[in-house]
Amino acid sequence: MRFLPSFKYRFRDCMFSMGVVILVMIVLTALCYLGIVTFGSITRTDNSGEVIMETTTMNLSMPVAIFMFVLSIVSIREDMRLGIQNGAGRGTVFLANTACMLVTALILNIAFFVVTAVWNQFDTGVYIVDFFGALYNNEPFFESLDDLAISSAVLLALSVFLSALGTFTSLMYWRLNKLGKWIVSIGMGAAVILFIDVIIRYAVIAKALGRFLDWLILTPWNTALCLVLSFVILAAAFYVFSALLVRRNSITAATA
Repeated sequence: MRFLPSFKYRFRDCMFSMGVVILVMIVLTALCYLGIVTFGSITRTDNSGEVIMETTTMNLSMPVAIFMFVLSIVSIREDMRLGIQNGAGRGTVFLANTACMLVTALILNIAFFVVTAVWNQFDTGVYIVDFFGALYNNEPFFESLDDLAISSAVLLALSVFLSALGTFTSLMYWRLNKLGKWIVSIGMGAAVILFIDVIIRYAVIAKALGRFLDWLILTPWNTALCLVLSFVILAAAFYVFSALLVRRNSITAATA
């Protein structure tokens, strides 16, 4: 078993990447406060009906989740090649990479919670938009630590799910031959274009999709706990599929 060396190798790289992401989060927030950059504004009214404009920074939660998706895509195949070449089994390397992705997601989400919580202590007039609050709670940002902790838990589950999806996507392309890669890539693009065309052409389908999304987002059962459980179940499913792809996987060059 070479789990620990494989984990340490990947985690060293992740530490540097995490540092860059956290630094970017802090710098962008500070630049927005100084008025050098802006990511939009929200309109609010007070009790007298007077309109108040409040500037917001970028949504820091979504870049964290997207970063985890990209990191899992680019890291798993490199780890598989180097690990196997140095005597580590496929399963061991896969488990080490998965564990590293989970730890990285946890650290980044703690950083997101700390940065947001600390920033909220200052009366800057600049707010960090919250993914969960804007989508489900009709509040674009949270100032309560309890609400922020719930949002961070949802973001952590989303980050883990996207990590699993990225790992599966990368390994799927690794296992496919050249023809299979072309078919999958063109097929996904064609499916997206066809879906958009159908939505534009047929108003009935567009309205039905809108009603479904309203039901999916606005139903009372769709709480933070339900979201977390959904993301965790999806992540587990994609990691199982990824583990199946790893079995008897050949070592190939990083061509795709």
